[in-house]
Amino acid sequence: MRGQFSIALAFALPMALTTGCGGDDGSETTTPPGSDPNVIKWTSQPFEVPAGESFMCFYTDMITDRELNVVKASAKQGDGGHHVTLYYVDNVRDPKTFPCSGTVEMTDWHFVVGAGGEGNQLGDFAALADGLAIKIPPGKQLMVQAHYINTSGAMRTETDQMEVHLTDPANVKAFASDFVILDDKFEIQPHSTAETTSICEVEQDLKLTMLIGHMHEQGQHYTLERVDEAGETLEVIYDHEWKPAYASHPPFLKYTMEEPFEFKKGTRLKQSCSWNNTTDELLLFPTEMCIGFGYYFPGESRIMCERQE
Repeated sequence: MRGQFSIALAFALPMALTTGCGGDDGSETTTPPGSDPNVIKWTSQPFEVPAGESFMCFYTDMITDRELNVVKASAKQGDGGHHVTLYYVDNVRDPKTFPCSGTVEMTDWHFVVGAGGEGNQLGDFAALADGLAIKIPPGKQLMVQAHYINTSGAMRTETDQMEVHLTDPANVKAFASDFVILDDKFEIQPHSTAETTSICEVEQDLKLTMLIGHMHEQGQHYTLERVDEAGETLEVIYDHEWKPAYASHPPFLKYTMEEPFEFKKGTRLKQSCSWNNTTDELLLFPTEMCIGFGYYFPGESRIMCERQE
């Protein structure tokens, strides 16, 4: 039940992925004639989505035999689908499907790109700026994670899809990677409101071409500010009354390589989140979130700006 991938590449290079031709779980890998040469298409086998929040992971049988350059992704999920994310992993494992919330194996995963598409709609995540790509090195296994928040109260069966868009290496001027502003030190009591404020310090000069805030469905307001040593606001960067739909499709700040959004080393960022928990459950990270997320360049590994105060 690992899912089905297909890819065809028009570049004058060997096949980008080495694959199996099927398995005892009924899955198979194909390269259909006429498919888009710059798109990797993945379709899961049917899998069960329990009530509440869940993460399902799919180690695929796809191993890269050369560098791939990813520029964006889109995905399609059933009701309650929060996002689908693509990773590559360093240590190849047998293809399998398994629940994967908090698994120790995550230390071996490298985030590539994500997308949201609840309700069987093909939803896009923000594309990278022209000239940028995210690198997947050769010899890496591809792994997909599907995140659901199933509020129906009953087990459901879903089949997810993901399309990963590639570009010719000749189009790549620089590689990009993700920048995360993390606050995971909060708790939201049942049927209560709560808010958190944190400050982190950027540890190196950064140039960003995309920036968003991220909360889940119980979010009320998200703000990101640049502040001075005393915590006084110098600039409001991102400020939105939150809507449930923003959990998978938030407002984006987009920039170009030529005119990026810049953080200088030592920049202090103040992140504020508030929630109204309408559920019967205590909400902690990662069921709810308070993070900023962006793509910076040049870079090939994640940079974290973690809560310092």
